[in-house]
Amino acid sequence: MEKTFKVHAPVTVFCGFLGAGKTTLLRHLLSQAESTGHEGEPVRWAAVVNDVAAVNIDGAVVGGEVAQRRALGVGGVGEVVELGNGCVCCTGADDLGEAIARLAASGRYTHIWVESSGVADPRGVATLFTRKNPFGKTLADWARLAALVTVVDVVVLADEAARAENAGGRGRSVAESGQRPLFELLLEQIECADVVVLNQCDRVAPEGDQVERAEALVAGLNPRAELIRTERGQIAAEFFTGRIRFEAQATLGAARWVRELNRVAAEVTGTVAKPKVLVGPARHEVKYGITSIVYRERRGFDAGRLRALFAGGLPGVLRAKGFFWTTETPDEMGFVSVAGGVVRWETLSVWWAARIAMGRATLADRPESVVANWAEPQGDRRQEIVLIGVGLDANALVMALDQCLKC
Repeated sequence: MEKTFKVHAPVTVFCGFLGAGKTTLLRHLLSQAESTGHEGEPVRWAAVVNDVAAVNIDGAVVGGEVAQRRALGVGGVGEVVELGNGCVCCTGADDLGEAIARLAASGRYTHIWVESSGVADPRGVATLFTRKNPFGKTLADWARLAALVTVVDVVVLADEAARAENAGGRGRSVAESGQRPLFELLLEQIECADVVVLNQCDRVAPEGDQVERAEALVAGLNPRAELIRTERGQIAAEFFTGRIRFEAQATLGAARWVRELNRVAAEVTGTVAKPKVLVGPARHEVKYGITSIVYRERRGFDAGRLRALFAGGLPGVLRAKGFFWTTETPDEMGFVSVAGGVVRWETLSVWWAARIAMGRATLADRPESVVANWAEPQGDRRQEIVLIGVGLDANALVMALDQCLKC
């Protein structure tokens, strides 16, 4: 007789730096398993714990506690899978996908919890559920991603933001091949999250406003994310098990810099775009002055001036991302990312205008999105940079960037 598999088991994924409290939160959730059933239905959960090291300490701790609960006759958690020697967003992605698919297809579990390593990028994990394999299947055919959750140490976030703010926007540049800044990864974990858990709130001084400042920064980076404050990871399991929050397009496009660039794309009419300030402050942003602007131009930058500007400082800027081109390398689609005091430069691709000039494509080959952004004589070459920060002087920033343009 063919076995019937229970598919689409909900999966909640926890990301966050080492020390943010992911393991403590997971242990607290698993301790609630037996008492979280509905209408007498037994609860049976599974957990997957990832560590980039060869020895998975967190997995051993969680697995040991579950084994002890079983020995005491306390049920609710059926299996803990330990994944080591690689991060689940990259080198360990296949192992994670196989583990989730196996757990979900068993039909034994009503919820699967995943604790990623401290360096995991949520986008990489989400891709597991959206990317098709050679047979046209995705992990979503077996399990449903319920939420991407980023756990943040509120003190670390507030301190890093204050350090960046005190630096006056001065940036240390790193090349595309250079080591990725940890603060940038922290911000990207926040930008691609359905829920942000502000943990360790008990470590904040009563007279301080670190928690509210952290909330303001999260709201400025990812207006869509649901925020929850906690101490030592104490959250009721029903907060996560009662809803499906993940929506591929909305979650992956939740970052403010993505939303702003999408807004720019929607406003394009085919004429040459001029720099424009786009501001949409929320409650916390009004109180703490966290706003954003989008710089738009068609003329090319002088590479030396542009790098000197970012290295010398963009006052108030905590986060920036966007596309650019320079007259020195006009064929290359450049990408700049600023996180605190670190500036990362990349080359993403070749502009369509360059492909056509090289005979590698024709005007008829251009996708609709490229046609919408086409303006002679530059074609699709353009500057589109989103800057997010505290107390931004839009006019001064636009003027400074204008001075980097090649006359």
